[in-house]
Amino acid sequence: MNITTKIGSVELDSPLLIGSGYITEDTSFYARSVTRGCAGMVSRSLKLNVPKERQQVPAPRYVVTHDGSMLNCEWGNEKPWTDWRDKEFRLAKEIRGAIIISISGRDVESCKRLIQEIDSFEPDAYEVNISCAHSGELHGNLNLDIEHLRYVLRTIRPLTKRPIWVKLSYSSILLDMAVAAEQNGADAIVCTNSIGPGLYLDPKTGRPLLGIMGGAGGLTIFPIALQCVYKLHKHLQIPIVGVGGISTAEHVVQMMLAGASAVQLYTTPSLYGPRVFEDIVNGLNSYIAAHEVFSSISELVGYSHTLTEQHVFESPPPQVIADQCTGCLQCASSCAFDALKFVSRGADQPKLVVIKDNCIGCNACVGVCPPEFDALKTQMR
Repeated sequence: MNITTKIGSVELDSPLLIGSGYITEDTSFYARSVTRGCAGMVSRSLKLNVPKERQQVPAPRYVVTHDGSMLNCEWGNEKPWTDWRDKEFRLAKEIRGAIIISISGRDVESCKRLIQEIDSFEPDAYEVNISCAHSGELHGNLNLDIEHLRYVLRTIRPLTKRPIWVKLSYSSILLDMAVAAEQNGADAIVCTNSIGPGLYLDPKTGRPLLGIMGGAGGLTIFPIALQCVYKLHKHLQIPIVGVGGISTAEHVVQMMLAGASAVQLYTTPSLYGPRVFEDIVNGLNSYIAAHEVFSSISELVGYSHTLTEQHVFESPPPQVIADQCTGCLQCASSCAFDALKFVSRGADQPKLVVIKDNCIGCNACVGVCPPEFDALKTQMR
């Protein structure tokens, strides 16, 4: 199956990239991921000068929840930017795929110097980070500063012919920021960064579990990230890279349907390793094989925007797949309207009945039915 895609001039063997973070301080994690379907990596955000207070990283760095979400603290760099100049670029050239260099957009002079130092190594693109969930509160929220964004791009755009991607996060002025980036020479928008700052407390001690506030990522932010991509696609001409809570092939498909040309993953591979890329690639191939309307993955990009956005104000009761129902009662427990009833149809063969007069079509029962049973289906008029 054809799962190649493009972000402007950057060609990718698959839509899967590793997002910027601790696992991209160097190329070692990517080297183990590229053989499993990952098409490129975004480096840790490089800084010319790391402030003294950020040269040590508070511990722990992650707070992981069982639903696949994470609060993380991207506080400081493990290694100086010169590691890329002196070693990592050479290693990167030995690994096929795209190498995108992330630079912090906070210090404009640092951005300028880094591009001047790095450009001769021919990275596939630069990603300028104009967002950070926790440092925004500490040092000023770049994600809400359009004038700073314009100043960064006007300063660095003339310095390189390489694509410049701008990484933004969810905010009340996300669209305005993205439009300003496009108008000032950005070649793509990457959205969204982690969202926050957020906090988890240890109920036993009352202390913060992370050691400091951090950014919320993983599954919990996926719907927000998806809506951001959908909204941006409506108004931008430049490509979008979707980020935020992506962990399955279905998530990738949704991001591309919403308008993303490619995606970045961070939380899932950082928790479960490079094998997640292989699982997702297999899922994407299966999806294309099962949907004849698409001959390649790139045809998904923005497809949902060709469909009607009109609201549907009524729906029939859910459809019961009787042979798949095990009588686990999860659906009945979720129904606040007493619209589900089990009747006997023989030993160990429960039968689920929907009381149509009580059902309002909320679909809570469909959502809680275990996916391995898949005994309830949404019906639409």
